[in-house]
Amino acid sequence: MNDLPPPQRLKHPDALVFLLGGIVGAGVNLSVTLAAHLWLDWDPLLAIFLGTLANQLWHFIFYAVVFVQEEARWRLRPVPRAVIFVGVAAISSGLLWLIQHTGLDFIPAVVAVLVLLSLANFFLVRVTSFSSARLAEIEYRAMDESYYDDHTDAKKVGWFRAWFHHSRFVNLTRFVERHYRPGMRIADLGCGNCWWNTNSLPVTGADINEKMLTWAQRHKRVHDFQVCTDLAHTGLPAATFDIVVMSETLEHLINLNEVLAEVRRVLKPDGIFLITVPYDFILSPFFVLFNVHCAYQGFIKGSQYHKYRCGHIHHFNKRRLRRLLNRNGFAVKETFIVNGLTLYASAEKTDHGRT
Repeated sequence: MNDLPPPQRLKHPDALVFLLGGIVGAGVNLSVTLAAHLWLDWDPLLAIFLGTLANQLWHFIFYAVVFVQEEARWRLRPVPRAVIFVGVAAISSGLLWLIQHTGLDFIPAVVAVLVLLSLANFFLVRVTSFSSARLAEIEYRAMDESYYDDHTDAKKVGWFRAWFHHSRFVNLTRFVERHYRPGMRIADLGCGNCWWNTNSLPVTGADINEKMLTWAQRHKRVHDFQVCTDLAHTGLPAATFDIVVMSETLEHLINLNEVLAEVRRVLKPDGIFLITVPYDFILSPFFVLFNVHCAYQGFIKGSQYHKYRCGHIHHFNKRRLRRLLNRNGFAVKETFIVNGLTLYASAEKTDHGRT
């Protein structure tokens, strides 16, 4: 047994990075707005519109440089991003117009707009930029064996979180059992402690957290398990499993294509691939609840894992998930949403791999 402490990344504190980006961005906005209005004699609303655009361009460049470059975080295409930038700038002009009509002078009104934009930006933009699969993985490897078991206990995590996790485990159990027939073999990749398998189906677990896997075997949630350093290299035998399960895992993975190739390798030709991921798109119920939760747990309660948004670097709706699976040699059979928060899908292997 390796008694060395888990690896840690030496880096600037998140709060310092956050404050630097916000302070400089607000300074850029204020400087451009004042220069455009006081020196160039532009209309105040046009001046703050230009200042807000400059602020957003600064943040785009700053966070692209500061945060982990190799992680495939969800990024908007240029046209949607430009539409959002223009929309936020228009909102800033509207806020300035409203505040000035309360009788506030130009400079105090601009400062008030910047404060309001900063508060909104914290929840809608900045918090979602702190996602890091690599850093979250460091925290995950060191988690206690009962981490997911604790998440079904309302006394430990609160009634809503306990309801959500218990519900998703129960629904996953039903989803798997709907496809299971006696004699089938199941692999659960990224299984954690495989809490869902309360009926002790013949599951082989694969995960990077050995403590969770031993808990799962002790509680008969897995028949056997494989500790791996990377889900793209599980060490499981090829073409062996009738069902491969990946629940709440794809959103964490930097090397999605390689992991899906591993799923194809271990799955029998006529096997079924069962997936659940957060139903996560801009302003969806999951998006709002999860980001508020991560902000609270990470920046108020001090959870490093939540500071990195639990490693969620991908955001899925039905179309994105279907497109990812199709590109990697799977034909989607069904998709459905549970509780408006979780996306379920089943898929089969096609004759081609990744194209």
